[in-house]
Amino acid sequence: MTAKLENIILIDDSSADNYYHQMIIEKARACKTVTSYTHAAVALTALDNAVKQQQRLPELIFLDINMPAIDAWGFLDRYEGIVPQDLRQPVIIILSTSANPSDHERAESHPAVSAYCSKPLSADKLHDVIEQYFN
Repeated sequence: MTAKLENIILIDDSSADNYYHQMIIEKARACKTVTSYTHAAVALTALDNAVKQQQRLPELIFLDINMPAIDAWGFLDRYEGIVPQDLRQPVIIILSTSANPSDHERAESHPAVSAYCSKPLSADKLHDVIEQYFN
């Protein structure tokens, strides 16, 4: 796969998961830059700065559900206040190990979330996401 995207963001409190997922993305050559955050608040600050400085937003965000301080739902609430609707919205994919059916339902019904995907990210899952949302 040739780099179709400029930037993919990983938001997961597990640095090991971020590292593994980043390796999958880089090996697939799916994008030019992979940025990972272990704190949702830091990712929100980066997105806010990008909006304020009129920089290009990432095309794709993989977001874990269960994180300390700010979980996926808190991230999404704050995200909606940061990224104006008139900007091209990143595709947000929940990437989680949560076995809670209500998490899956909540993710699928959230307007900012494009899909729910179980961890770990694989080359096949990545390929399917890129084919579905970027072709």
